Amino acid sequence: MNAFGEIPETGIAGFIESPRYSTGYTTLHNTIGFMPETHMLKSYDLRVDATYKLLQTYIDVVQRDAKIIGENKRKADEFVAVQKEFPLAWKLNKSVENDLPFKGFESGKKPSAVSGTDRLFYDRNKPFTKIIKEWNNYEPAISIKKPIAYIIPKAWDKVITLLKLNNVKVEELKSDSKISVESYYITDFKTATRPYEGHYLHSAVTVNPVQHTLQYYAGDFVVYVNQKTNRFIVETLEPQATDSYFNWNFFDSILDMKEHYSAYVFEDTAAELLKNHPELKNKLDAKKAADADFAKNGAAQLDFVYKNSDYYEKTHNRYPVARLVTDVKLDLK
Repeated sequence: MNAFGEIPETGIAGFIESPRYSTGYTTLHNTIGFMPETHMLKSYDLRVDATYKLLQTYIDVVQRDAKIIGENKRKADEFVAVQKEFPLAWKLNKSVENDLPFKGFESGKKPSAVSGTDRLFYDRNKPFTKIIKEWNNYEPAISIKKPIAYIIPKAWDKVITLLKLNNVKVEELKSDSKISVESYYITDFKTATRPYEGHYLHSAVTVNPVQHTLQYYAGDFVVYVNQKTNRFIVETLEPQATDSYFNWNFFDSILDMKEHYSAYVFEDTAAELLKNHPELKNKLDAKKAADADFAKNGAAQLDFVYKNSDYYEKTHNRYPVARLVTDVKLDLK
C-alpha cells in the first residue's frame, strides 16, 4: 500500500510502474502484464493459494478471450506505429480521487519489545471493509514529439544490442554522410547517492536541443520511429524518460570533459578572444552584472570564456543519439 499516512484509511495512491518494473516493461510492448503481490508479509499458505488462484484465472481468461486479447494487441501495435506524441514521465493528479472498498484489519499502537516506544500493529481478529480514498490518475509530466528516426553512432554497441533484443528494427548507414539532425545537450540532472540494481541512476534531466549537421560513418545505426516498438524506442532513447538508457548510465562518458586549459596560458588567449569578439565580451559583462559572486570569481570568468569559445570541446554533454526531424533520404544498407 502506498498510503498517504501511516495506515491505508488515510488514502492510497496508485503506483506508477515505469519500465524498470515487469509490468511497466510489458506496457512498452503493448502487452498485458501482471505483478502478483504475494510477498513475505503474508503467511506462506495464503501466498501459495493466491498464486495458484491467479494462475488459474490467467488460464480461464485467456481461454475465454484469446481472440479479443490478440485483436487488441494488433490494434495497439498499429496505433503506436503511427502515434506522434509520447509521454516520457508521469505525475499524480491529486485533484481526482475515487472511493475504494478496502478490506483490512484495525490498526493500533502497543509498546515495542525492542525500544519500548509505541509501534504500529494490525489486529487480525478485527477485520473490516471500509470505503477509503484512492488517487490513481496519472498525467504526462513530460511529453515529446517523435522524430522521424534516431541516429546512433556504432560505438554505442550495447544500446544497439538491447534494441535488437527487443525486436526493434535497426538499419545501418551504407556510406559516410553528413546529416542535419537535432541533438540534445544535457544541461542538468540529478544522480542517486546510493546504487540501485547496480546503477547510480540519473533523474530530473533537462536538455537543450540544437539543430546542426554532424558527420556520420558507414555502419552507424538508424532507428526509424514507425514501428510497433515505438514506445520502447522513445522511452529508452529520449534521455528525459524515466527509465531511459541515459538515466541507467549507458552514456555517462559524455559527461566527462576530456579537455581543458592551463589558466596561465589561456589567460592571454581569453583576453584576445574578448578583444576580437565583442559579442563574447558583452555576454561576459552581462553575466557579471547579473551574478555578484561570479563577478568576484576570476577562475569562473575564465572558464566562462573558455566554454563560450571554439576551444571548448563540442561533444561535452552532447547526447550521442541524435534525432532526425527532417525527412531526408539516407543511404542505408
